[in-house]
Amino acid sequence: MQRIVQTVIVISMLSSVSACDDRPQVQAEEPLRPVRTIVASASDGFAGRDFPGIVIAENRADLAFRVAGRLKELLIKEGDQVTKGQVIARLDQTDFKIELEDKKANFEKAKANFTRSAKLLEPGHISQREFDEIKANYSTAEAHMKAARQNLIYTELKAPFDGSITKIYVDNFEEVMAKGKIATLQDLKSMEVEIDVPESLMIRAKRGEGTRNIYATFDAIKDKEFLLKFREVSAQADETTHAYKIRLSLPVIENYTILPGMTATVSVDNVKTSDSALDETDIIIPSHAVMEDSKGRFVYIAEPESTSSMIGVIHRRDVTTSRLTSRGLAVTSGLHQDDLVVVAGMSKMQEGLRVRLMVDPELSGKDR
Repeated sequence: MQRIVQTVIVISMLSSVSACDDRPQVQAEEPLRPVRTIVASASDGFAGRDFPGIVIAENRADLAFRVAGRLKELLIKEGDQVTKGQVIARLDQTDFKIELEDKKANFEKAKANFTRSAKLLEPGHISQREFDEIKANYSTAEAHMKAARQNLIYTELKAPFDGSITKIYVDNFEEVMAKGKIATLQDLKSMEVEIDVPESLMIRAKRGEGTRNIYATFDAIKDKEFLLKFREVSAQADETTHAYKIRLSLPVIENYTILPGMTATVSVDNVKTSDSALDETDIIIPSHAVMEDSKGRFVYIAEPESTSSMIGVIHRRDVTTSRLTSRGLAVTSGLHQDDLVVVAGMSKMQEGLRVRLMVDPELSGKDR
């Protein structure tokens, strides 16, 4: 009986203690993991691409005589600055002067004969047919004299514009052929950069409208970009490369000597265009954001729980990639414009994980 009473007392005490601790238990919610993302941005295919370019002068001419002869005076050397109209070379004029005197004599003879014949035609001393032949000879002699005079003028080679002599192809006293190159004249004050663009990009570039920033960089000029301006594009592709040439105006670069033939790298920023002109194949993201496993390449994207929410849910997205550019890796399928792509801590991501979104505006095509 005593043992039963003790048992009842113990049960009562335990019940009392349990009643004292009967309070609502609060579960501490684990904080959401912050993830850094970028907004996938589409372009027309130019964005993120680098093109090898070559510097050329806006005004360039290969100078040549229009007549053949012996070079008597070469009045220039490579690197010389010349002005428009300046004589840069002269042929031996002896034979040309003799030719001109001969043509002048023939002309004077034909002119005199024509003058006499005109007086004899009306009285009927010569026929109309004879007069027409004399008139034709007179006209021919005059034309030959003018041609000889022009050939004498052509013995002097003059600069067509202000510029620098960048190349000389002959030595003095050489026999030169008509239209054979004597020197190359280039205006070094106005430079351009020429690039080749594949026809696939040219076709897609016409889909959208907008503006893009195009820059030139030089290996010898570190950490500097020079903004280029579009000048012209060839209307026909090169027969060998099937690429179109685009010329871009290069600004004057102070404290550096930029000469024709130098190489440059032309980079194209993202283009701002309408959604209808966008293409999935043009989305470029940082290469480190793309992962790979036995199923293939993939990225993690964060889908916001609502339009204004900074809370998102992680999903795996299988992607197909193509070229690697200086701006990142091109994704040809699997991503869409405005997808939030995770670019840090991908190894800790998993399907369905709720996270706090951090959009990186410096890497994104646009701020969110």
